[in-house]
Amino acid sequence: MNMKKSRKNDCKGQALIEFALVVPLLFLLIINVVNFAGMLYAWVTVSNAARTGVQYMVMSDTWIFGLAPPTPAQVTAQVTNDLSSLPNRVSAVVNVCINISGTVTPAGCGTPSDPEPSNYNSASVDVTYTYLPFVSAWSFPKLGIFLTLPPTTIHRKAVMRCVGGCIA
Repeated sequence: MNMKKSRKNDCKGQALIEFALVVPLLFLLIINVVNFAGMLYAWVTVSNAARTGVQYMVMSDTWIFGLAPPTPAQVTAQVTNDLSSLPNRVSAVVNVCINISGTVTPAGCGTPSDPEPSNYNSASVDVTYTYLPFVSAWSFPKLGIFLTLPPTTIHRKAVMRCVGGCIA
């Protein structure tokens, strides 16, 4: 009988120690789930903003009596408006390119991504955004060691062929 009583007293602190070992891991898991969800939301938002910008540029002059096609500044304003829900939206870089029969403007856009550049006019919107995690914890960025998600660059590009002229 005495043996059972002493054994019961020996196990008193076991649950507290197990709790102390599991709680930091659970906390880290929750932080990373929140950060990953924020990164996924940013990725979807950047993708939709690029698609919206190129669609605005391509479709805006196809109405009856043709409206004037938007300028690259108007397309950039449309894209940055779509990115307004992101926390670090000032880091977004928007590049608007027009491919007119193989001639790409502005010159810094690179090579045309259209397989038939001489037959069609196309437009592209390229968006680059730096995602900063909502909760950043202990990390050594110079060593490449992060406890949570590191700051990540999200880059999305949308390309569409122009129905009308789409040239400003």
